[in-house]
Amino acid sequence: MQEITIRTVSEYVDALAATNRGNRALYRGQRRDRSLLPKIARLKTYLPILEAEREMIEVFKLRSVPLLDQHPDDDWDWLSVMQHYGLATRLLDWSVNPLAALWFCVCKPPAKDESGVVWLFQPNGDDYAERLKLEDPTRISRGYILRSKIVAPRIRSQSGWFTAHYFDQQQFISLENDPCFAPRLTKILIPADAFSYLRFQLDRLEVNSATLFPDLDGLCAHIEWIYSSLNDEETESVLKKSFPIPKR
Repeated sequence: MQEITIRTVSEYVDALAATNRGNRALYRGQRRDRSLLPKIARLKTYLPILEAEREMIEVFKLRSVPLLDQHPDDDWDWLSVMQHYGLATRLLDWSVNPLAALWFCVCKPPAKDESGVVWLFQPNGDDYAERLKLEDPTRISRGYILRSKIVAPRIRSQSGWFTAHYFDQQQFISLENDPCFAPRLTKILIPADAFSYLRFQLDRLEVNSATLFPDLDGLCAHIEWIYSSLNDEETESVLKKSFPIPKR
């Protein structure tokens, strides 16, 4: 697996140009260099994990219908909706927008001076779950890529996709340990002391909370960032933030 270290947006773009074959690629930004595993793989469940997964899906189906604007067509879409609202699933979030992935890596200060990472994954045509039609996602025997037909505003703004992870009788398999996927992964490391500058650069490219979360929560987070400093930002820095206010 190839590893690259970058410190600026221009270095990041150059690294992508040198690595990507030219086909669609998926990107995932992580504040910490953690394994590519879905949330459900990290849960401590009272039931066996697959039994707990199926029961969570069924309970969500029963309880969520009055709260949904659109009704999912199949279990792939049900999983997408569950993932979007924070319920643990076998899906992992990705984006086809590399700048969005970089922002998710650096949007908060680094964790204990640890490097962040953006994963670049180059899929093949047979990786896409759409080709499976209505196969039960809880019974897949390999990993797949999924794009939900139900597109929430945040998913649309973040150009969101998912990877669906399979269970090998003992555990869910991470992408970097999956022999089918590992050769097509690239790890782009971001040193902890580069987070604040990259955050500033991305904001100048209109990649920030307000654009990636197109709702009041995202706008409020962005305004707060404009008028304050995170722990890794110097208040007297020459890299001053700005927010255009119309003149009266």
